[in-house]
Amino acid sequence: MPEWVYLCRIDEVPDGRARTIEVAGARVAVIRDGDSIVVISDLCPHAGGSLGSGWIEEGELLCPLHRWRFRLRDGRCTTLRGNDVHRYPSRIDDRAVWARV
Repeated sequence: MPEWVYLCRIDEVPDGRARTIEVAGARVAVIRDGDSIVVISDLCPHAGGSLGSGWIEEGELLCPLHRWRFRLRDGRCTTLRGNDVHRYPSRIDDRAVWARV
């Protein structure tokens, strides 16, 4: 059963970028867009690139390998339909980032 786990502090993720964290047997990408955080599966379904090394453009995270695009709001792939990534519920509590993993 998923539970809330601590990932990092919000200031450890640069604005407009992502970071990879391994927690509870999962590898996740923590993405910061201003004061909001999104947590998704780290591996790009295209070629296995680390989404935690990606960056944000126009509300989407870009994979650093081949620039596949994933919407922050729901993890949907806008490059090729049907290649979405899982988006984990997340929250910020006193500048600490938590996700239900």
